[in-house]
Amino acid sequence: MGTENVKLGVCTVTYDSVDLGLTKGGVEVEVATETYEVMVDQFGNSPINEYVTARTVTVRVPLAESTLENLQKIMPGTTLVTSGVAPNQKKRADVKNGTGLNMLDYADKLVLHPKALPTTDKSEDFIVPLAAPSGAISYAYKLDEERIFNVEFKGYPNTSTGLLFQIGDETA
Repeated sequence: MGTENVKLGVCTVTYDSVDLGLTKGGVEVEVATETYEVMVDQFGNSPINEYVTARTVTVRVPLAESTLENLQKIMPGTTLVTSGVAPNQKKRADVKNGTGLNMLDYADKLVLHPKALPTTDKSEDFIVPLAAPSGAISYAYKLDEERIFNVEFKGYPNTSTGLLFQIGDETA
């Protein structure tokens, strides 16, 4: 037991090998586990066993860099349109309805890496090998606040291995 095991700090967020940039408000990870309690008459309302029926992972990322490129990354089915060349290049993001999109088609590796560690130290990385942004974002235009893309990534299990997420160095 030691104080070195108490961790603080922010992280970088990489999705599909692209650093999504600055965040504001803290990146949050939620792992939920659902269970089924086995009940029999002879023990009344006391469960005699319990089984895991589901485990999910959700990562909430408040992106402070609200660029069109980030919007394309976090909104499935978005097309980035550009015309001209710098410095007069024009850009826009075309976001379609998205009905019927298969979210697994947009799933890729999401990595949270503690900022306090060198990029070569992967010992505390949080990795979701198959994560997809939900396609729902919220942001506000306010006088005294930054415009933040609040993005939610959902993890999907690998159907061959059942792997949902990893913590630590994935090359171990």
